[in-house]
Amino acid sequence: MTRYLILGISAAGLSAIDAIRQRDPEGQITVVSKEPEPCYSRVALPYLIAGEKNLGQITLQPAEYFQRQNVEVVWGVGAAALDAASKQVRLEDGRILSYDKLLIATGSRSRVPPVQGIGEAEVCYHWTLADARRIEQASEGAQHCFVIGAGFISLLTINALLKRAHLRYTVVEIADQVMPQLLDEAAGRRLEEEMRKLGIEVLLGDAVTAIERGRNGRYVIHLRSGQERQADMIVCGTGVEPNVQFLEGSGLEIGRGVKTNERQETSLPDVYAAGDCAETRDFLSGEAVVHAIWPTAVEQGRVAGANMAGDSLTYPGSLSWNVTELFGWACASVGQFREGPGLEPIVFYNPSTGVYRKILLDGEDRVVGVVVIGRGQDVQELGVLQSLIRRRSSVSRWKRHLAGERVNYGMMAYESLKAQMAKS
Repeated sequence: MTRYLILGISAAGLSAIDAIRQRDPEGQITVVSKEPEPCYSRVALPYLIAGEKNLGQITLQPAEYFQRQNVEVVWGVGAAALDAASKQVRLEDGRILSYDKLLIATGSRSRVPPVQGIGEAEVCYHWTLADARRIEQASEGAQHCFVIGAGFISLLTINALLKRAHLRYTVVEIADQVMPQLLDEAAGRRLEEEMRKLGIEVLLGDAVTAIERGRNGRYVIHLRSGQERQADMIVCGTGVEPNVQFLEGSGLEIGRGVKTNERQETSLPDVYAAGDCAETRDFLSGEAVVHAIWPTAVEQGRVAGANMAGDSLTYPGSLSWNVTELFGWACASVGQFREGPGLEPIVFYNPSTGVYRKILLDGEDRVVGVVVIGRGQDVQELGVLQSLIRRRSSVSRWKRHLAGERVNYGMMAYESLKAQMAKS
């Protein structure tokens, strides 16, 4: 009987459990979760902060699921060290767990920027259930919320807080636009306009250098530009980093994350990695990347779990894929969204509605990326565009239609698939 050990119980870990059980109903599966029960959806935490959902509604799997799957879960303790030679993992409480096949799916943690005084301040991050609870508590009685970073996590936090607390907001971003990792410059400007309409102060091209307590008990935030702001609540969303510290000295090859091949195998025998802690290849560029997004974790976990159970699946590479609602607008990007050499942008913009869309084509008229800010219906068919990118389909026949307000992506995909089938 194969002993499977999975470190982490979020998207990648759960997907791996299902993949293993489809192929091995009898193997012994043990899962280690650093967080206490329950197993919840991290991407749904903003709904919890906003008061739109409760914990039960964002729970991914109840205790009965693990019982049905014959999975033992170790709650509330993380991994401390990996001894690959003896095929053992030591936990933080000293327990030793042995394995035949190991999956590292420990996810990521909030990145703490190098700001003087940030460790002494009661800064709110937004990544775990405990973080969400801390944000809820900090917002009670607060008047001014200062936000470090204008990226995905920070803006999701503000968007959620707007629905539960009447606060003033100031956002500082080191880049020259908001959401620099997910939106191009034009889409970033559109989103910034909507933020300013809501009374949010946006400071671009600046950074926090120090945080201290003022005499009135409020925080004084010092900026690189020389400006200062006072606030009684600070939120920090400057990205995440893989949870791989416990692997130091294990002999595992680590770059930006745990390095894996197309089977999600690591440099050590019978050790796999998936999700936010795994370094894979970008589908378009082939470069080493860590894409800390839910769909990527699910797919990598499925491939890893299947191969741990004796299958032979391959992961085609990560494709950036983000869709969210911010300040009443749908924001989305898939694949390559910034212009570059050899790429042709096809742009649609309607000043009256505020809808902006850019599709990028390579030299063979293949879709390599898209960025959109608009209404809900403007992002409904992005899954079709994603499939076109994955299939590396040429859309030359439809190119002149791409700048229109409504594009029949479904027909494009159908014609593309039909042409590929004809060739094969």
